[in-house]
Amino acid sequence: MGTLKLVVFDVDGTLIKVNSSWQFLHEKLGTWHKGKQHAKQFHQGTITYEEWAKLDASLWKGLPIKRIQRIIDHIPYTDGTQDVITTLKQNNLKTILLSAGLTLITERIKRETKVDDSIANELIIQNGLLTGDVKVNVSFHNKDKALYHMLQKFNTRLTECAAVGDDETLILL
Repeated sequence: MGTLKLVVFDVDGTLIKVNSSWQFLHEKLGTWHKGKQHAKQFHQGTITYEEWAKLDASLWKGLPIKRIQRIIDHIPYTDGTQDVITTLKQNNLKTILLSAGLTLITERIKRETKVDDSIANELIIQNGLLTGDVKVNVSFHNKDKALYHMLQKFNTRLTECAAVGDDETLILL
């Protein structure tokens, strides 16, 4: 095993006190009844993750990004989040966020905690409004590919990386 150089964090349920940023937004926006149906379809295997994300994003078409950002800005951090990241940074470790959630959340965390980089799914915005589309960069089933991209970017091997998360999607075989 190599010297630890990089720590990758899952976000939903790990760094923030919300198990699903998608569900959290649905609940706050009153679209969870439809979002729950999409989630069920995905978990039953009748739609892909990309289809699920696009269906969910379509429910928010026309909403002002400022409204979404206000909701996201009130999501609380898990206790100790800032302390852990600060300690890692003081020990010269790179920190990244890898999430099947939304860039609106990872960008907030990146800005507030000074992590080195992040990758997540991007709601498409035009003229300050959500278009109802999403760019899927990370799904439940491709976190390994996203991680390998980050490892290359930071010139780091897998043996020099630690992953912190709350589910099996960060386990690489």
